[in-house]
Amino acid sequence: MIDNHPILHSALTAGLIQYLSGQPLYEFCNEQLTDVCELINQCCVRIQTGDIDSDLSSMCIHTTMHEETIFQYASTDNRARLAHWVRQYSKCHSASEREAHAAYIMACAVKALGALADWMRDTDKAAWSHVAEPPTDWPWDLYCQFVEMQVDPNERIQALDQYVLYLEPITSLPCLINDELLPIADSAIKNAIRCKGGIISGMERNKDIVARDAAIIHQGRHYLASGMPERNIATAVHAWLKREVAKPPKQRLGWITLETEKALSRKSVDTILKRNLVL
Repeated sequence: MIDNHPILHSALTAGLIQYLSGQPLYEFCNEQLTDVCELINQCCVRIQTGDIDSDLSSMCIHTTMHEETIFQYASTDNRARLAHWVRQYSKCHSASEREAHAAYIMACAVKALGALADWMRDTDKAAWSHVAEPPTDWPWDLYCQFVEMQVDPNERIQALDQYVLYLEPITSLPCLINDELLPIADSAIKNAIRCKGGIISGMERNKDIVARDAAIIHQGRHYLASGMPERNIATAVHAWLKREVAKPPKQRLGWITLETEKALSRKSVDTILKRNLVL
């Protein structure tokens, strides 16, 4: 049975959320961290209602340490003995099947959380690698904004891939197929995949916009080199852009995509030219 109390009712997950929300990139991982903390919370609820409270920490720690080995044995064991291998490697032989399964699911969730926590920490550290130490007198919003600007989307995608990789055993082991915690893990995986898709789409849009801006800059410099008065260049480039976008798809230049097919205003063209020192 799923416990429907909020995450903050669990001392463990409350502490995790409090710590993680104090990281500058927390908003980038908020949904994924909330999902995995809910999974950890439900595992805690299941284990703590059993008869092995004194062994809880030891069982979960050892199961996390040996998660890969446990998975290798459990995934090739035709008797679906996940609980057996959890008991073997955690040295908690009194654990019931449900408790052992919860310990394994929790181990996967902890490793998934760690993948994102490591990425947040490493990105924050790399953002200040050019100075002796991070500033201590900046407003928190400004500090977070600066770190966010240093995020490499490819590294963020890798962290999400690692997050999903750690959760996938929960959905792939046959003995967990009817476990009530599986839908939480499945939802967490799907949310992370959607987030990754959004990042990739954003990267593609950015590439399209960079290509369009490069074409605008090139045309502006062409007019400038041809002797056109500077005051007329933005208007001329804007008119050129409208003509290019209005062409049939087969006659358009390669940088005109779905993202850039809408003609910009003259003011936007002027801003791009000034930002790139054409004007």
